[in-house]
Amino acid sequence: MDPSRKLNDIKIKMAFLEWYKKDCKNKGVGYYDSYKNQRATSDMDIAKHKKYLTNYWKEMVEEAESHPQKEGAYVRMTWLYAGNTYRKMVEPLDIAEYYRKTENRDYVKQGRSKHYVLLEKWWKEDCESHHPMDLLSKKRNVDGNFTEDSCFWAHVEEARFSCGLIKDFGRFESSEAKNRLVEFQRYVMEQIENYAVDSEIFLRESSFMVWWKEFQEIVAIVGSGSSSLVEYMKSGMYLSYGSP
Repeated sequence: MDPSRKLNDIKIKMAFLEWYKKDCKNKGVGYYDSYKNQRATSDMDIAKHKKYLTNYWKEMVEEAESHPQKEGAYVRMTWLYAGNTYRKMVEPLDIAEYYRKTENRDYVKQGRSKHYVLLEKWWKEDCESHHPMDLLSKKRNVDGNFTEDSCFWAHVEEARFSCGLIKDFGRFESSEAKNRLVEFQRYVMEQIENYAVDSEIFLRESSFMVWWKEFQEIVAIVGSGSSSLVEYMKSGMYLSYGSP
């Protein structure tokens, strides 16, 4: 296929995903949870666009790894910017597929594709410092930005798993699982303070809000009901996340 035509196809398919993300949010369900639950025709249709994009970027990353690019810094930066926009948009859908199988655990270590790892690594090495965004700009654009950590939902799923262990086995499982939950709360609060997450995480039916409900149910067992995140959520401050 002609490279320019293929690039145009990529843009069209990314536009479909952006539409899907916005449509899901308007319906009150984030696109991560909508894709994971597969309740609408659009959820299944989007899989075709996702597959096309993933195949394209896997090929691009493999080629870049075996034949380091000779182009100038601007071309490489543009390429990596496009690749990481794809990563932030599509990897959450891979995570949704991974955790759709309830027996799957630890996506970051056991399920993450190498091409995501490399795109993120190259971006941090080559481009991140060239695209700084102050907190005020992030706050203003919080609804239009992607969640910066494309593995965010994997951390949410693991936190839900920890809650489940504690609920089922009580204090016998509380030590390690409690530590994971403490770390998760720190991580999420850091993302919130840096306006690094999309406001869709606070939609009522999102997996994050389900985690929050589950966490409150096991607080008495783990005895860790006080943290910056807990205070933030209980006070209802999350309802105005990103607001002026």
